[in-house]
Amino acid sequence: MESFSRKSFLKRAIGVGAVLTVSEFLEACSTVTDRNFGPKGNDPYANSESMKYDRPIFKALNVGITAPNPHNVQPWKFEILDDHSANLYVDENRLLLDTDPPTRQVHIGQGTFLETLAIGSTRLGYKAEIEMFPKGKYETKDIGKKPVAKIRLLPDAGISADPLAEFIPLRATVRGEYHGSVLNETEFSTLLKDAKPNFSRAVMMGISDFPKVKKAVYSAMEVETNTYQTYEESRIWFRYNDEEINRERDGLSLRGSGVSGLKYFFVRNFFLSPGKESWHSEGNRSAGLGMFADQVESSKGFVYLVTKQNRFLDWVLAGRDYARLQLAATKNGYVVHPLSQILQEYHQMDSLRKEFETIAGLKPGEKVQMLVRIGKSDYKFFSPRRELEKMILPAGKKTI
Repeated sequence: MESFSRKSFLKRAIGVGAVLTVSEFLEACSTVTDRNFGPKGNDPYANSESMKYDRPIFKALNVGITAPNPHNVQPWKFEILDDHSANLYVDENRLLLDTDPPTRQVHIGQGTFLETLAIGSTRLGYKAEIEMFPKGKYETKDIGKKPVAKIRLLPDAGISADPLAEFIPLRATVRGEYHGSVLNETEFSTLLKDAKPNFSRAVMMGISDFPKVKKAVYSAMEVETNTYQTYEESRIWFRYNDEEINRERDGLSLRGSGVSGLKYFFVRNFFLSPGKESWHSEGNRSAGLGMFADQVESSKGFVYLVTKQNRFLDWVLAGRDYARLQLAATKNGYVVHPLSQILQEYHQMDSLRKEFETIAGLKPGEKVQMLVRIGKSDYKFFSPRRELEKMILPAGKKTI
């Protein structure tokens, strides 16, 4: 494997004889921050006001869509019921069928949306009442057809804003290298006190497990990268430059992977070009794995969420807890990066997933729903969001 080290990178960069203009340099060093496609950048509360969302349900939905979600596919669609209520559905056109065959991760993304909305609604003066699976029994065949949840906003003049609400505009998934000291038990306890997970058990892995975990998660990334269909799925959702990021407003990107500045410029212009041939080339795969290895090696802790069962309901509720965990990390000056590859359920990953479950010491029936690395970083990239209007089912668009 070719490591994507600073030394090898600069050697290759100098070899192409590239010279940056001032405008190219500024573009390379910039970040895209208008997460909600709104005039106030990554602040959904301010964006709602600027975009004149007068109806409470639209303000709440606009906060909810800033939630973390797999591959940033934003797998949500909404049926507006009235000024204070809506149904949440999975957008069946935004599934990850190769890396997420049972749609577990996509349903975790439904939970992150619901919790982000519920937390943010308290700042808007509402309590969010959430009814799970309001149309009854929910199965795979119902994805996109039956709602995952019904949301109802209850006005409450005396409600206090959830302490995590102010960190929603600041939350970002950071995939780059981390600095700082290893997370200790006291710091983790503080994190859990702020997160208050309600539906799953949060576990911090001991430092003695770090070598095994690092090896396992790297091996899982190797499997995903070297399995054509799973890596091709990432290519489909990859946005190659700022123009694509701003046009599509979803998916993955170099910036979202922690690549910025001169490194961003050279990778974008000389090492990675659009198309299957470049994406699946040995050089690109090796560079990506080298970058991932450096990220994992810099981790200051590993935390996972485990549920007693592994149903659709558990997936959504674990997502609610994950949203709280990431916001609590933001509050305490940490960032997190999901290491989802090793938890995935396609057959090439089976042995590694079972190996990790042994490391985690799971009891029969339990399921690790989320695994993240944690640490500190000065890097911030706010992955953009599609316009809310594009997520509203046709009957409700005229009322936005």
